[in-house]
Amino acid sequence: MTKIHIIPHTHWDREWYKTFQYFRVKLVYAIDKLLEILESGDSFENFMLDGQSIVLDDYLQVKPENFQRIRSLVQARRLIIGPWYIQPDEFAPDGESLIRNLMLGIDISRKFGEPMMVGYLPDSFGQSGQLPHILKGFGINSAVVMRGIDAEKIKQSEFTWEGTNGDEVLGIYLPEGYSNAMHLPEDYSKARIRLACMIRKMRKWSSTKNILILNGVDHQFPQEYLAGHINKLNTKNKRTTYIFSTLEEYIKDIIKSNPMLPRLKGDLLAPTRNRVHSSIASTRIYQKQKNRRMEALLEKYVEPIAAIGWLLNAEYPTGLINQAWKLLIQNQTHDGICGCCTDEVHCEMDQRFVDVKNIGETLQNAYARAISRRISTERLTLTVFNNALTQGRQLVTASIFTTDKDFILRDPGGNSIPYQIDHIEEVDLSQFSIWTLYLNQKEEAYQIDISFYVDFDFNLGYKVFEISEREPIQEFEEGITVSSNTLENKFTRLEINRNGSLTLFDKTTGITYPEMHIFEDCGDAGDTYNYSPAKNDTVITSQDVEAEINIGSDGPLKATAMIKLEMEVPISLTNQDQERSAELVTLPVTSCVTMHADLRRIDFVTQVNNTALDHRLRVLFPAGMMTEYSYAETQFGTVRRDNKLDTKDWEKQKWSEKPLPIYSQQKFVDLNNGKQGLAVLNRGLPEYEIYNNSTIAITLVRSVGMMGKSNLLIRPGRPSGISIPTPDAQCSGLQTLEYSILPHAGNVTEGNIPKAAVEYDTSPLAVQSHLEFKNILKKYKMMTGLVSYENLTLHIHDQLDQPGNVDFKVLTVSNENLLISAVKKAEKENALIIRLYNASGTPVEHVALNFGINIKAGYLTNFNEEGSEPLEKSNSKTYLLPSVKGFSAITAKFVLE
Repeated sequence: MTKIHIIPHTHWDREWYKTFQYFRVKLVYAIDKLLEILESGDSFENFMLDGQSIVLDDYLQVKPENFQRIRSLVQARRLIIGPWYIQPDEFAPDGESLIRNLMLGIDISRKFGEPMMVGYLPDSFGQSGQLPHILKGFGINSAVVMRGIDAEKIKQSEFTWEGTNGDEVLGIYLPEGYSNAMHLPEDYSKARIRLACMIRKMRKWSSTKNILILNGVDHQFPQEYLAGHINKLNTKNKRTTYIFSTLEEYIKDIIKSNPMLPRLKGDLLAPTRNRVHSSIASTRIYQKQKNRRMEALLEKYVEPIAAIGWLLNAEYPTGLINQAWKLLIQNQTHDGICGCCTDEVHCEMDQRFVDVKNIGETLQNAYARAISRRISTERLTLTVFNNALTQGRQLVTASIFTTDKDFILRDPGGNSIPYQIDHIEEVDLSQFSIWTLYLNQKEEAYQIDISFYVDFDFNLGYKVFEISEREPIQEFEEGITVSSNTLENKFTRLEINRNGSLTLFDKTTGITYPEMHIFEDCGDAGDTYNYSPAKNDTVITSQDVEAEINIGSDGPLKATAMIKLEMEVPISLTNQDQERSAELVTLPVTSCVTMHADLRRIDFVTQVNNTALDHRLRVLFPAGMMTEYSYAETQFGTVRRDNKLDTKDWEKQKWSEKPLPIYSQQKFVDLNNGKQGLAVLNRGLPEYEIYNNSTIAITLVRSVGMMGKSNLLIRPGRPSGISIPTPDAQCSGLQTLEYSILPHAGNVTEGNIPKAAVEYDTSPLAVQSHLEFKNILKKYKMMTGLVSYENLTLHIHDQLDQPGNVDFKVLTVSNENLLISAVKKAEKENALIIRLYNASGTPVEHVALNFGINIKAGYLTNFNEEGSEPLEKSNSKTYLLPSVKGFSAITAKFVLE
């Protein structure tokens, strides 16, 4: 017998073409009505709240008195909630963000009852190949998806989705969308005809006798007459059963039917029946950068430093950290972080990023300063935290506050550490604190910004250096040779050409890379969802521009060249966006190129004063080889992608948009042929394309002025979203972009690119133990307790055990292919959580975790910190991990003695 699973639901975009508060007003009325319907009797059996729990938080902030009503309905399995906190984009957030999204969603759901354990992703713009791994890490074994499915390949709605790392989930494809029975008429006869038509369509896709009918769409209120329709349908059909259903029940029936399942692997990005909007990776690039900075702030600074403080007996700020995570994840919705909302919505997102930054940096600074101050208040010291959580040499930048310009930096062994002075200025320390700025007593000092190298022989912890004043600065051996247009270290020779491009010679491989760092500007007739070329485009490059070149600094540890150029580009599109205007405007581009004495990478900070409209600016890096594939970082791994796509029949086959080889990345993209390669690392620049199988193109700025447009060259038909102006999406004004290049031998793993990308993204934090207020204390002896300008720091400081004056090596991992994505206190117990992932594609065996603290017991858990599979240990401080397969993350929990 055929079973028709009817699931009433709503798809709730928290913000999109209207603001959050606009949609919250509608949400309050929608849930009010839903509660009335569900409580009026059992005939309307259940309702699904879009697979996300944030709607309950948003509703209960307005009507907290209805908590128990909702809880009763959830426990009765009549109101279906979770497992997500918000419906995410799957490519902009990193793996840790997606895990926290599910952790928050499940935790909130369990305050009411049990969440729906289905990976419901009805509208994400394509599916990340690591979603099966992340879902399986929570015990979720199915995914319900719409966009990105190669429908012609599977030809049915049920399939096996094999993730990038090999994990598998049952995939449910929605060929007619998540709204195949939206807005059913109240008139039964009309509703029956609509349903019959849709059921006929869905039968063609179903491999079993179970048909999925979704009665809902964006912001749809519950339709209370649906129960009556179902009752009438059942009285008139003997071979078909119509039921109020849930996704969990539907999936259970699919599994019971045991159909033959086709297989899809990895990322799902085919725009055969639904748009995937690949170019959203570069829309409103400034928010992509903010997102990455805030992820790094929480994951690599706040949580590890607070965890070290907790290990030293300070309170761990779980509530504040989770509040910051909530605000950040609220910005990672599939409309929000993609950049395709109204300008007003994105202004509100900007404020959330500010809120995350303020919470995060306040916690980071308070805990770091407290730890540093606890180490020493009599001697000036500098505490350097290993925030990349990797081993090896890293460059540290620090601000030293002293009364003398001359000082020596010494490690605990008394060895003098070479450093380079980047900047010196005179400051008045009395202005640093609200308690001292009114005392009318200056406290003059120097702020000296320095750079130096630190060799970390551990992953988690810190090193301590003493600042010895009134000693002459020692001379150190120069590590970089500088001439008028050439920078050279032991790894690389970099020649700056007249047009500002670079010729790079890699001494390790003997390969020369000419014409690196050319800028390319083209028209963009698309919208916030899609790049689309102008029909008669004009492409401008910096190839023939004469640049101004200056060497800004040439110290012993690093040298910086300033390259200024001006490109003349069309000011906008014209002729109904068919071509670029004849009127030109100057597009100033300034790049600071930095070579390091002891690092292989070359760093860039490029500032673009974006004076043009409707265009796309990219920077090009020829890789010196031909290859058919690129390799880019995805969540917890690396994905291989085709540089070219077969697009010749896309219009004939009536695909929803032209598939373009424009891809998302996390922190790097790499071209290699197995023998040599070139990686481009980035800080929040998630879009790339490969030209001619040989050149990496990184999008720096994409300027568009409409949320949605109709009939684009690459996307025929209706607009995505709605056709409203979004002038802020033009990204006008000064834009600052950061990226780095790293030539290497071998493939991605042999070149150690994932580790290098983490270290570029996350530099060590250096904190001085204290500021010296000699003049103030001499004049105002009673001010002794007020000269510490952060009472929060003192509060945490007083909780800390005495950590000693030496390096604190909390954790050392024995294999460099295992990178750390999370260090935190467990959510529900007094235990330390360490999440590691295998950045290589092959299994990692026999990895030891060596602790600098005594551990009572160690366990493997799932991503939700549940389960306790004991870890083997060789002593109280060393635990052994089981085999970790390629591109996979594991979570370990350690109970302290």
